[in-house]
Formats: sequence, C-alpha cells, structure tokens
Amino acid sequence: MKQKITFLLLMLLSTSSLVFGQTMINDFEAVETGLLNAGGGITTAVVANPNMTGSNTTSNCLEIKRTATQWWIFQGLDVDNVAISDTDTKFISMMVHFPAQTDVGIRFDAAADDANGTNIVRPLNAYTEFNQWQELIFEVKDGPDATSFTLGTLFRLTFHPDMGFENEPAGQVLNDTDALGYIDQIQILDSNPLSTSSFKLENSISLFPNPTQSSFKITTLNSVDIESVVVYNILGKHVNITQIGVNEFDVSGLSSGMYIVKMIDSNGFTASKRLLRQ
Repeated sequence: MKQKITFLLLMLLSTSSLVFGQTMINDFEAVETGLLNAGGGITTAVVANPNMTGSNTTSNCLEIKRTATQWWIFQGLDVDNVAISDTDTKFISMMVHFPAQTDVGIRFDAAADDANGTNIVRPLNAYTEFNQWQELIFEVKDGPDATSFTLGTLFRLTFHPDMGFENEPAGQVLNDTDALGYIDQIQILDSNPLSTSSFKLENSISLFPNPTQSSFKITTLNSVDIESVVVYNILGKHVNITQIGVNEFDVSGLSSGMYIVKMIDSNGFTASKRLLRQ
C-alpha cells in the first residue's frame, strides 16, 4: 500500500509540474471566441484546424485573411486581466501556420493606458516551418520602457499578423483567397521555452559552407544524430536535393537564392537553418 501511495504522489507531482507556469489565453475551442475589435482590412474566423499533424493537433484555430494592403491590419484578443508586475518577465507562446515567412507582431494592452500598447513586439524566434504549425515566443514586460502597458494588468493582445517589414523576403504574404494564416494555442508562460528541446538542437548544428555554390554539410555538436533533412525555398515549396555523403548534400541544381533547411534528429526534435545558394 505504501508503494502505491508513493507512486500516486509522484504522478500527481509530475502532472502538476507540466502545467505549472502556464495560462491559456485562447485555444479557440470554446463557444466564446475571445475576439475583440479588428481593423485595417482583416477578416478572422474560428475554423477547423487545417493541419492536424505535427506540433498542433487541436480541433479549431483562428483563420486570418487579408482584405487590404495596410501593414497594420490587426485583431484584438481578450486576455481576461492577467497580472504582470513591473518586476516580472513573462512570455507569450503562440502556434502559427502561414504559407511563407511573415512579419508578426503583438501589442500588449492595458485598458486605461493612454499609449495603449504602442510598442510592437516581434517574436524571439523566426517563423521557418512554412505551411506547418510552429511555436513563436514573445517576451512580455510591464512599464514604459518595455511593452507599454503600465497598470500591472494585461487586458488584451493586439495581433498584427502580416506587417511585411522584417521577414525574408520582406513583404506581405497573406490575401483573402489562397494565402491564409492561422494562429492557435495562445498562452502566457513563466519561462522561455526556447532554451529546451528543438531549440537546443538548433544551437548544436550549423551548415558549412554557407553561402555555398554547390554543396553543404551539416556539422553537429554533442553527437547529434540527424535522421531527416528537407529543403524549402523561401515561399515554402519543397525542393529536391541529393545526398552525397554523411550529412552532406548537393544543391548545385538549385537556383540562386535563400533556402530553409529543416532537420529532424533521432529524438524527433526539429531545427531549421537558412542556407544561401550563390
């Protein structure tokens, strides 16, 4: 009996540790959408998840369509009054799914602020998993020198999905017909997850030479075992390459330009690197 009780306690403690420090803002599964005002030429709707594979297998998500060319198209999202003191640093985790690399930004708003979240915060990591779900992480700080909500309480997010300035190549990528965006699983975290799992893998590998004219090799640290390598062009289309050695690939048949090399290791973690073909 003592062994069973101990095992149960360990399971409860383990389960608690998995959910500690996370606050779900919106997963778009409830009847209440949490959507606030929108503007600039954007249409959003809760729809079925278009890609229930990989890192996001939930049933629903938020679909985004662009109907005008202004950079600042936005959608407001209710946060339900989350307290963040001026000594805290929190992180927003958001699953995104876009047809190409997009310039995403968030304003963190407090209802009574005159500035109302004028600073636009971009993610700490770039979107590189084109036409797939990927987690983006945004840093949240209170105070006038941080992200411009100054009342200690976060009331809402204002989401800019497609500004078109700091992506590669620069420019808007969404429209209202065949280039749609999706977001899901918006959470507030107490710690930055970019230091774990796949992000550790990304820091353990490099491409050489880069830029290259004919071939590149994946170099790894800490005995990383790469099991899969896929290359995409900057528009997210898969391109064919030839393996010519251990973690070495011929790209002489590709046109000059920027490419994304996606790698998966033996533990199932993924990492992406940019490769310039001269």
